[in-house]
Amino acid sequence: MNEEWPTAWAWAAQVEAAAVRALRDVVSTYPFEAGDHSVGPPSSAAELAALHERMPWVPDELFALYRFVGPLSLPDITNGYFLHPPDSVIGNTYHGRADRIGEPFAEDVAVVVFGSNGGGDLYALATTVGGPVYRLQEAVYEVGIYHGTERSITVVGEDLRNFLEEFLAAVEAFADDGSTPISDLLDTPIDYR
Repeated sequence: MNEEWPTAWAWAAQVEAAAVRALRDVVSTYPFEAGDHSVGPPSSAAELAALHERMPWVPDELFALYRFVGPLSLPDITNGYFLHPPDSVIGNTYHGRADRIGEPFAEDVAVVVFGSNGGGDLYALATTVGGPVYRLQEAVYEVGIYHGTERSITVVGEDLRNFLEEFLAAVEAFADDGSTPISDLLDTPIDYR
């Protein structure tokens, strides 16, 4: 994440404010009770140390995010958005090595799964510095490798910063009027009313 982008704590505050607005103005009109929504707290030094020890391939950008934002759970915003805490990220490794994305890509890409949505999609960050974020939608997972089609494995952020900006935009759009615009993060609009 570069110097021009607001700090992760500012991003978290913006997401939290948009979620509060969405719960008050949109979700409160739905015919069901809202779930528990939370942003943070930041990951502890012990959690970050454990993540670094068990998964040294995790990109610095993800560590930078976790220093300011811990787990994020927004179950009623669009179809739900979640950023996984470090211990969940650690728990999702296959025999202590980086997961990979295979087909449809010509070369395997090492990734770290760090988030998901309520539709079952996973969000994975490439382990290269400034690498893209992928959405794994109905991808098959076998022995540490995600396989799929061009539709099931797509790039949804040119890097983590871009992904987080899109994430914030999706939460803010939902808070404005309950809309779920078609985007890379969620490609199917949903109306719960």
